[in-house]
Amino acid sequence: MGEKQHELNHLKRQNPFRVPEGYMVGLTDQIMRQLPEKNICKKKISLIIRLRPWVAAAAVVVGLGFFINIFIGLDKQTTSSSTDSLWIQAQMPPAAISKAQAAIDDEYLEYLEARYSNYILEEEFADSE
Repeated sequence: MGEKQHELNHLKRQNPFRVPEGYMVGLTDQIMRQLPEKNICKKKISLIIRLRPWVAAAAVVVGLGFFINIFIGLDKQTTSSSTDSLWIQAQMPPAAISKAQAAIDDEYLEYLEARYSNYILEEEFADSE
């Protein structure tokens, strides 16, 4: 192995790749002669194609405006309704709050009873036919 290493040492300082004599002379001209002629024709770009990026940007801005407005509007509605109910509850004594809640619960139970009784009656009539 030492002998092979010794034989390759003299190649370290030399470039093994060589360019043939006269290769670079006139290379650019040869390449340019082989290329096809270029047809220069300017395409007419319509107004719609020119305005398309601007229309898209405007649509994005309008969409973001609606999106933000919806969330800000929902946030204001939920905040105002929850603060109004808290304000009303703060003004009412605890006994009145429990009576009001009981009235709401009774109303809801009556609604459910009417709804499901109609549903059960409709099933019974459908089964009897």
